[in-house]
This record gives sequence, C-alpha cells and structure tokens, in this order.
Amino acid sequence: MSSRRDVLAGIVGASVVEATLLASEASAQPSALAPSRPSRGGLTVQEIRQILDQGEAAANTTTSQLRTVNGNPQFTRMHIAVVARDGRLCGIRSMSDAWVGSEDIAIAKARTAAFFSSNQNALTSAVIGELSQAHSNSDGTGPAGPLWGIWASNQVGITGSAQTRNGLITFPGGVPIYKNGELVGGVGVSGDGVGPDEDVAFAAAVGFAPPANIARLGYPGDE
Repeated sequence: MSSRRDVLAGIVGASVVEATLLASEASAQPSALAPSRPSRGGLTVQEIRQILDQGEAAANTTTSQLRTVNGNPQFTRMHIAVVARDGRLCGIRSMSDAWVGSEDIAIAKARTAAFFSSNQNALTSAVIGELSQAHSNSDGTGPAGPLWGIWASNQVGITGSAQTRNGLITFPGGVPIYKNGELVGGVGVSGDGVGPDEDVAFAAAVGFAPPANIARLGYPGDE
C-alpha cells in the first residue's frame, strides 16, 4: 500500500517459508524483512501483521486532536509498533505523513508496556506515568508515586543496546500484549494527542488482551 511503510524486523515465531513469502508479498512497497527468530510463546508473523492492521484501521477512523484543514478535523496518521517481551522490535507500521519524531516514541511506548507488565499485572504506559508522579495528590501534595523516577531507567548505554532499549515513555499509547494467557510483548502508537494514541493502541491490541485472572491497570473500566 502506498499509504504506509511496513517493516517487520526480528520477527518471532515465523518460519523461513513464511518470511520468504512475506518478503515477496511486500516487494512492491518500501518494506524490510529480517530473518525470523523463533521465541517460545511469541507472536507469529500473521499475528504481528494483524495487530498492525487493526491499529491502522482504527487510526483511519479516529479523529485527530491536532490535524485540521481549513478548520476541519482530519483523521490521525500514526506509527504503530509491536515489540516482543524483551523489547525486540517485531514490526512497525508507518502511515503516510505521520510525524517522523513519533516513530521512536511509538517503539518506546510499546517497550514501556512490555517491560513493566507481567503475568500477574498488565500495566499500560499511561498508568506507569500515573504511578511515577512526584506527588500522589493532584494538588501537588503527598508522597511520590511508587514508580517515581522510572523514566530515567532503561536508557541506551545504561541497561542495554540500541537494538532493544531506547528509554521509557510515561504517557498514554502503550499497551501490553498477551497470548494464551501470558505476556508476549507490547504495542505502542504515536502520531497525535495522547487520547487518540491510546485509543488506537487499544484497538490494535484487540484479541491480545490480558486474561481475566490478572490485574489490569490503565484499562477503560478497570481499576
């Protein structure tokens, strides 16, 4: 499709045959496909593409908070990133005219949700931001949140390489991904206000929500 740049990198759970077929399918558009790297319990190529497709479809129908033409709001233009649980980039969908600076933000949001969720607790990047506030009360009083200072962790050169670490993002747009009841990664979305970013991230993750037996923090309607 001419409206996007679609990159699948370091894909987990894909066979060589699947990788070859996908590379052939994508040859007509600016894409890249790295050799597959299996990971037990990880996402397949088809599942990665499903998440990216769901995110793009939602972005195409989500009204932007920031883009207008002659006073008329437009639909969002997003970068949608999928990472494995260890932070390896599995795939990214870049819609045409999405802000260049948002590409790295989308990846960081996905990693933030994946890094700090678990098989007991699902934490979005938004709730990590809430837990890392300097004060527990909105009026600026009270002790710091339990994750105060977390944004300074997981930086390149401190805990890992540029391939798997690029810092954390503690605002909305990152959602953990579950498969067969276990955490397998995260999806991050960036390209607009944080409200549309998060809406598209949740839409991208449909079918990969945390199971009912673990705590969900930052999810609509959940504590």
